[in-house]
Amino acid sequence: MPSNPDKLAGETHEGPVSGHVEATVQRLIELQVEHDRQASTMQRVANRVTAALGKPSFVAFILTLIIIWMIGNYIADQLGVQVLERFPFPDLAFFATIGALVVALLILTTQRYDEALAEKRAQLTLQIAMLGERKTTKIIALLEEQRRDNPLLASRIDVEADHMGRPLDPLEALEKVQAATSNDQAD
Repeated sequence: MPSNPDKLAGETHEGPVSGHVEATVQRLIELQVEHDRQASTMQRVANRVTAALGKPSFVAFILTLIIIWMIGNYIADQLGVQVLERFPFPDLAFFATIGALVVALLILTTQRYDEALAEKRAQLTLQIAMLGERKTTKIIALLEEQRRDNPLLASRIDVEADHMGRPLDPLEALEKVQAATSNDQAD
């Protein structure tokens, strides 16, 4: 038995992470880099601005500006100095509305960009899952064939293994999932 329970007998590892895991991680990084490389200049700017706006320090900065604006106008009014605007601060409300609109549009742009990468990852995950299912099906079919052909093993019919040894039809599986989901929602 190997001393590491995650390591199978005869399995080789290159450093702390096995080679196939490292290759998979590298491929995912390449997917991210390629996605970022295809982004337009405007998209890159929108991503950077959205990242900056999403920091707590920026929220504190904006709140500080608003408070300074309000208190400054109040103090100027009390000192008899000309104020930029009086309560209820319509200019401040106007700038805040424009700022909120711009931020909302930036967020939507960034989300759309991120959803495109998520879609690529979902497609990759589906392809990997389907490949894994085909491999597992083939292994079960080969094991069943070996069991039937080996005279040292008892010959018996294993309905479950026969069923699991048949390839999965993804559309049929999707229909079953949707039917089960609609039945659960109807209850």
